[in-house]
Amino acid sequence: MRNYYLFILFCISLCSCGNHSGSGVVGSINGDLSRMDRVAIEEGPNFSVDSCIAKIEYVKLGNTGDVLIGKVTHMLFTPDRIVVGDAYMSKAVFVFDREGNPRAVINRLGRGPQEYQNIDDVFLTPDRQAIGIVDNSDEKLLYFDMDGNFLRGQSLPFSCHDIEWIDDRTMMLVANGWNSLSPALESYPGKEDLLFFTDTTLRNIYSSAFINLFDVKIFHTQPLDVKRFDERIYAGKAFGDTIYQVTKESIFPRYWIDMKGIGGDANFGKDMSDEKLREIISRSHFSNSYVVTDDYVFFRVTKNGIMFPVLLNEHTKKVYNIGFDSRAALSVHLLLAEFSDANRFVVAVHAFQFLTFCPDEVPGVELRNEIKEGLSDEDNPVLLFYTLKDPDVPATE
Repeated sequence: MRNYYLFILFCISLCSCGNHSGSGVVGSINGDLSRMDRVAIEEGPNFSVDSCIAKIEYVKLGNTGDVLIGKVTHMLFTPDRIVVGDAYMSKAVFVFDREGNPRAVINRLGRGPQEYQNIDDVFLTPDRQAIGIVDNSDEKLLYFDMDGNFLRGQSLPFSCHDIEWIDDRTMMLVANGWNSLSPALESYPGKEDLLFFTDTTLRNIYSSAFINLFDVKIFHTQPLDVKRFDERIYAGKAFGDTIYQVTKESIFPRYWIDMKGIGGDANFGKDMSDEKLREIISRSHFSNSYVVTDDYVFFRVTKNGIMFPVLLNEHTKKVYNIGFDSRAALSVHLLLAEFSDANRFVVAVHAFQFLTFCPDEVPGVELRNEIKEGLSDEDNPVLLFYTLKDPDVPATE
């Protein structure tokens, strides 16, 4: 019980910085824990990853000419489009229809008014008809339509590693920790915060939340991690144990990753350093690696330096430890899921991985061979869509 009260106090201290300006309507802090799920990370039986997969579907991403997808860093879905961002290798954004046919490639690397030097984030406008690209190097946003045509540019008030539209009048900017030095925030009382709610001009700050608990001079990891799954937006402090859901009306604790069963470390402050981080990664902790769908949430905790996958049923609130053992083709890729589409987990798998040897007697090899047909190692990735179910039989410990 003592740990639970300490957790409540931590939630209050983390969020009490919010709403420095305005009426507090936008992004106000809500300490109500009734909507929070406790995700107990404990020793126990592992369930085979094979046993929790109900269905696997796929989409082959079509040919995009000389600009190929190397590393999928962003993936966004609309009813008729799939938007894929590659911020590291091709430094481009790709638009496909739902069957994987290419519709546009946004490849504007440069220093011109319609070009970007880096892709720091990719997001959609509320109507899901335009794509936004964040370029911190040039301190700007660029907007393109779904055919890849340039629409407009916009200056950033400070560096942001994530931007989301809350609605058609409100935007959310996630700062990188150095924002307190920005001239745009010089007179703002909450300039140490990490989450800012503004109007669409980015000039008027309605409110802010999540004070930076780290000293950016000694700890250089992204201090606040924000993820969006369909219409759901979540935020979590680096190496914390709580994931908050963010709406226009409030910010409230949604998942508590309770790691006391495995001796987990969490919720570090100003004394956190890069040196301490090197020690922590060999122990048990949570580094904000998770994926949310309509039915399940997949958490990747680290236990003694090794990934410890956990599955939460959103309806029954049951928690399952998922093992690495797999005897079926394609199942193990689920453990690497980073994206979701409604009730399905989505993984981008490089084409060459389907060309490696796989025994014919392995369950699921028929689907793998179907995907493999016509692929070459120079093709774009294949998207695998996983629909899950509760695992029924624990794997051998």
